Amino acid sequence: TLIATEIGVVTFMYFGELGYVTGFSCFILGIIGFFGYMVIGKTGFIVSGLRKLKVITIPEYYELRYGKNVRILGGILLFLGGVLNMGVFLRMDGIFLTETMGFGPNVLAIVMTVMLLIVISYTVLGGMFSVVITDFIQFVVLAFGMLIATAFVLIHVDFATIGSVVLKQFGEAGVNPLVNPRFGWTFLIWMMIGSIAISALNQPAVSKSFASESPAVGRKVFLYTGITLAGRYMIPMFWGVAALAMFGPAMNPTTAMPRLLGTVVPSGFLGLMIAGMLAASMSTYSAYMLAWSSVATRDIIAPLSKKEFSEKTTMRLSKIISTLIGIFILLFGLFYELPATAFQYIAITGAMYAAGAFGCVAFGLYWKRANIVGAYCSLCFGAVAPIGFLVLEQLKGILPSSMLFLIDVNVSGFMSFVLGALGMILGSLATQRSHPPIVLKPKEEGA
Repeated sequence: TLIATEIGVVTFMYFGELGYVTGFSCFILGIIGFFGYMVIGKTGFIVSGLRKLKVITIPEYYELRYGKNVRILGGILLFLGGVLNMGVFLRMDGIFLTETMGFGPNVLAIVMTVMLLIVISYTVLGGMFSVVITDFIQFVVLAFGMLIATAFVLIHVDFATIGSVVLKQFGEAGVNPLVNPRFGWTFLIWMMIGSIAISALNQPAVSKSFASESPAVGRKVFLYTGITLAGRYMIPMFWGVAALAMFGPAMNPTTAMPRLLGTVVPSGFLGLMIAGMLAASMSTYSAYMLAWSSVATRDIIAPLSKKEFSEKTTMRLSKIISTLIGIFILLFGLFYELPATAFQYIAITGAMYAAGAFGCVAFGLYWKRANIVGAYCSLCFGAVAPIGFLVLEQLKGILPSSMLFLIDVNVSGFMSFVLGALGMILGSLATQRSHPPIVLKPKEEGA
């Protein structure tokens, strides 16, 4: 179910776009992602500690370790970052459908609206049960579909042609991420840290681990998911590279990969594959909407309320917020212009909450001196660089040349984790006497 949650049309879209604009050099992300999940799966880093405390959301841990106000602040950042992260999902899915099925861009808004209505109905009426019960079947259908689609791609564009086109278009940058202008050392270090941090702290993903039978099972969820991760990254990336070889570099990078599939995959099988991909997207939307509405309800609204919410009230609020999230991602997708590739946008909005959360949770679990002041500093400092990037990028036309480094997405992403860690360390060390740390003990199983 975790694998299926993390596979949706948007996944294929942003990895396909990345392959089209960077060549084979983006394949390094598959290796980095595999490494991140395997580290968590082998060691239980973060996820086992949180599972032992029996929390349901990441901000619940903030309250246990640092107090209610940290939970509210962390919940706000988690909710904002998570919803912004989802902002491009619906647009990407709509583009995929219109391109593979030949509708053209004129009906994009209609397709996005119809998809949203279906997703909201599915999420509000079915809840998490509807996600889990269908995820496994969707994963099997998609895994089979990805392999067959790749075979059809290779029938039309062979490896030799693809390799020669990449070298002609990008030179060494097409195979070496260190010299690729979109990547480089800063990007790779950011991805190495982020692959572990975001994987261990992404609420839709870790909710599967939190709901597992035991910490050991929660760790295995990540271990087994990691085994498939490189393929999940690299296959759509390869489709993007193949689209470059087939259509040339003049196409819109976002539409190139779905145009390729619509061209080379036979219509009957393409319909089956699209159905599987849309089903997987529904479970992705549902898992994400449920996660972020749960954070808003449990970690922001409920702590601010003077009376305790009943389960019925909590469920009703979650459904209302899920609907509002859906309306937001429709409007956002229609009108917002991405400042970088879709993958980099998703990574930077993920860092908005993951950088501070990583400082709070990792240090809170493994460093006895972590305290409430350090938590505040970590959350705020970690969010500064991503928020600054998203705001300043919209003002880049009036920025002086000396400040242009602030709108380098790779620098902002890397600095978010550095600042988040520094905030926790410096804030905690400076206030040990005035704000002594809270020490937690794991809850007994069955308690």
